[in-house]
Amino acid sequence: MVGLARSLRENGHMVHIHSNEVRADLRAEPGLAFHRLGLLRPAKNASLWWNSAGIEADAVMAFGRCRGHDVLRAGGGAHAAWQQVCRPRWGLDPSEWVERFVDRDTARNAKVVITPSQRAGDDLARCYGLAPARLRVIHNGVDAERFRPGPGGEGLVFLGSGFARKGLAVAIEVAATLGRPLTVLGSDRGLARWQARHPDVRFVGAVPDPENWLGRYDALLLPTVYEPFGNVCLEAMACGTPAITTSVNGVSEVLPLDFIADGVDAMVASTEGALAGGAAHRVWCRELAVAMPRSKAYQAVERVLLQERR
Repeated sequence: MVGLARSLRENGHMVHIHSNEVRADLRAEPGLAFHRLGLLRPAKNASLWWNSAGIEADAVMAFGRCRGHDVLRAGGGAHAAWQQVCRPRWGLDPSEWVERFVDRDTARNAKVVITPSQRAGDDLARCYGLAPARLRVIHNGVDAERFRPGPGGEGLVFLGSGFARKGLAVAIEVAATLGRPLTVLGSDRGLARWQARHPDVRFVGAVPDPENWLGRYDALLLPTVYEPFGNVCLEAMACGTPAITTSVNGVSEVLPLDFIADGVDAMVASTEGALAGGAAHRVWCRELAVAMPRSKAYQAVERVLLQERR
């Protein structure tokens, strides 16, 4: 959101940001006006939805579950689709009914819904009945200046939080099959259990500077079971590190087919192929990522906002 706001400001737009929290380094930026939304912590998403109505502007873009917006950026796809895959017994949790209703209402009340992948758009259409004409697919970009090429050589890496959904068990099996060391970056409520079960895996925890880690490894493994668009894959590619992921990951729409693998055997084969490419393959990965800058995505979003002005 911050990058988009800066891009809009640089193109001559006055940008108002309504949020519960504002980073201290952004408050004094010229051309950005901040307005605090009061939220109740026990029901943060529901109170955001309730308090966001009535914002006046030429065009209002929502990044969360809101009301009164013209454009929604549904970066997480449809919550209902996530429930089906990751919480099959969601119906037993009353809070999940609220989340589902608010998410559906937010999507249905937008004139246009921007999704990071066609897969995410298909989920919104299937789960919430959105007409395809209201959906715009704008793939995320990557900051190639921040994520720079690295030398590789330190084995395989997995980066993500929520290890079960991100497919860590498969990544561990792939690494063991290949006889390669695996480093895990990210957090999980059951981190201690994962560490106890897999003493040969290096667990680092969450890292604030992934750009200083991804380039050190020979390949990224992300065998996720639900992912509207895995930004980390593009970030790894920008570092020259091949990103091997599943077909349910929305980023698979922009990655080479050789990097898409479902199941342990297929992921082993794809990883072996990526590793065999050597230094030339790393240069190629970097070139693919550089061709998808964030600025391109920001410009596409700006065009949608201008089209949907009130």
